[in-house]
Amino acid sequence: MTGLLAGLAATGAPAQDRPPLPETYEQLIEMAFHHAQALQAGHNAGWGMDKATSYDVDLSAGTITFFLPDGKKAQAAAQLLGTWNPNDETFLWGWDHPSAPLGTATASAALRGHASQHGIDQLSTPKITCDFEACFSIAATAILVADLQGIYRLDAGGPWAYIGFDTVTLSRQ
Repeated sequence: MTGLLAGLAATGAPAQDRPPLPETYEQLIEMAFHHAQALQAGHNAGWGMDKATSYDVDLSAGTITFFLPDGKKAQAAAQLLGTWNPNDETFLWGWDHPSAPLGTATASAALRGHASQHGIDQLSTPKITCDFEACFSIAATAILVADLQGIYRLDAGGPWAYIGFDTVTLSRQ
């Protein structure tokens, strides 16, 4: 599945058919929210992400697997974008997270680079104070900048983990 917006190349340069990324916090958050919603709708309609009966995230292997009721499974390369702690309402980015295997939080690192380049301090510090609702949009900025194909939010037994994933492959269980 491809994103609605064409991606960034590994160099961080925008693809030719992609509008330039916003250079302000508010505009980037708004674009990321709408982008993530569109991707979610595509996954729900395309392969039934919203109907998954369970999932498995293996950060060491860099994968997320969704198990569907019709006997199919959907698998994709995945990485930790960050986690939200409900106790202090803070979001910790994957690029500075002890649970992210070394070198695997490339989407959050790409966002950090974009934010630093454009002086968006809210997205270039390791920990951000935000409420639960705002956290989804904040995490979605990383999938927008890195051109991942989706985001999945899960309760990790206290904190909420935000997982970014790439192209989904369907197969039978």
